[in-house]
Amino acid sequence: MRKLLFIPFLLLSAVASAEECDSIAIPKTGVEMRYIPAQTLCLDKEPRIWTKTKETHAIAAQLNITPSENDFARDYNYPTFSVGLRYNFNHGTTMHKDNPWGEAQTVDYTSKLGNFLTLYGTFNRPLYRSKHWQWGYYLGTGVGYTSLKYNQKNNIDNEYVGSHLNIFFTAGLYGQYKVAKEWSIKAGLDFAHHSNGAMARPNKGANYLGPFLGIVYEPEKETTKVAKGNTLPKDPFQKYWFTEFTLGVGGKTLIEDWQQTQFETPQGHPDYRKEQFTFYGAYSFHTHLLYRYARRWASGVGFGLFYGDYANRVAQHDKEHGYTGEKHSPWSLSIEGRHEIFYGNMSVRVSLGYYLYRHMGYKSRNGLERPYHEQVGVFYSFPKLKNLTLGFSVNAHATKADFTELQITMPVKL
Repeated sequence: MRKLLFIPFLLLSAVASAEECDSIAIPKTGVEMRYIPAQTLCLDKEPRIWTKTKETHAIAAQLNITPSENDFARDYNYPTFSVGLRYNFNHGTTMHKDNPWGEAQTVDYTSKLGNFLTLYGTFNRPLYRSKHWQWGYYLGTGVGYTSLKYNQKNNIDNEYVGSHLNIFFTAGLYGQYKVAKEWSIKAGLDFAHHSNGAMARPNKGANYLGPFLGIVYEPEKETTKVAKGNTLPKDPFQKYWFTEFTLGVGGKTLIEDWQQTQFETPQGHPDYRKEQFTFYGAYSFHTHLLYRYARRWASGVGFGLFYGDYANRVAQHDKEHGYTGEKHSPWSLSIEGRHEIFYGNMSVRVSLGYYLYRHMGYKSRNGLERPYHEQVGVFYSFPKLKNLTLGFSVNAHATKADFTELQITMPVKL
């Protein structure tokens, strides 16, 4: 009889043990500190020639939050959202022109890349997770501030950053190992970028690449257990078609103005290597037909119509340089492919367009632009406003920012 009574207890113990082995603890919250020794990347020819040293390093502290009770979390294998502060020590990156460059004369001091304080948010997606290990990638954006930008007084050879406030982007790969009940070490490869999206000059942008090492604290009481491989949503997703109508309002400064005052204006002239540039309006309207084939993704095609009130200024530059017979129009039209990534009310849009009509003068046809353009933006939708979506987007040519704009979108489900 005792043996018969023991059997149910043995079965219950085996079931409990199996549940323990087949489940994994997901930390709800955590705190992370990391150190990033890196190098400043010199992607363009001009600043690379007069960049003398490239050392930089950064420290970051962030709060990590991992939702677990929604279908998006399951779809992405329970990703972590982070909000943090990052400080870049950039004075180890120095610049100096040893010889005149056009009309730009040498100076008797060395310019430096300014330190940055950045408020950022990241999306961290684990591709593999076990009891002790986690591997994945992260993407993020934010706003950075530097007190030392390009200026005529003591930083005239810094062509990387021309404004105090800058857009921040980061991406990286990471591995994390739990060394104690509430502690983990984390390491990986980090890429980061500061630039002003062509809203000021100069705007080569500061790019950093390097490894990182961090430590993560995750309180044990702030965990929830989920079954291994339980990434299937509770509610099946219904696929559908929809259209988007997007209006964009933004602006830019002209690289033609920058090049003229830097390299073609003689010393002593009021505009010689000046700091302030005219800000021109840039406007756009987009319409796309998209298919939401998964909870996370939608893809489609459409058209983009652009208007830039800087076309007359470009025409003036061409006339001054003797480029005759060039066509100039404030209007441009492109056909676009778009991919959108969703998590709840947040989304990221990536578009690639090919110009069907564009006439922006001589330099646009000779290396300054490409016949295609890219757009990347971050957005938030408001369900109570019929999913009206608000966000910002950067339009670029071969990854070089052309203009930055605020966009508002009205989606219509078909």
